[in-house]
Amino acid sequence: MPRRALSMVTKPFARKGAVFQPLLTSKCLSCEFFRVCIGSTRPLVSYRVVETRMHFNRCPALSEEMQVVVVEEMPTRLLVEAPFVAPGAEITYRKPASCPEGLDCEHLGVEQGEKVRIVRVLEKLAPNLWLVEAELLEPPSPRLWLAAKQKLLQRPRR
Repeated sequence: MPRRALSMVTKPFARKGAVFQPLLTSKCLSCEFFRVCIGSTRPLVSYRVVETRMHFNRCPALSEEMQVVVVEEMPTRLLVEAPFVAPGAEITYRKPASCPEGLDCEHLGVEQGEKVRIVRVLEKLAPNLWLVEAELLEPPSPRLWLAAKQKLLQRPRR
């Protein structure tokens, strides 16, 4: 069963079935609502709203009213280095040691050493390198958002 968590969303997403990816602003990490807002989610992972709650908070970063919701983490695409993978297999995620040119092998939503369950094998990209859809089995760490912020700040501006 996919992992569920409390989160907060803006009005357009505060309905059962809405799908979103949480976004980080410069004010999020120091916000009093961080843990119940995006702190319970992961960067670059999609979530589906499964229940809405009648509790609202004003977001200091967006200056909008946010509604508390229960979300379900959707499977995410990962590059996995292994001799063989199969649906249902539980593995410990490791960033691939070598990454073919043109692919981004670093997923900001999962940490080294986390347990994941393979949901579907999408493609074999190279010997021992697979593109899979996986469920992330552990609760997210706030370190993921710190790493995502650092990585986004390092991106060259266009």
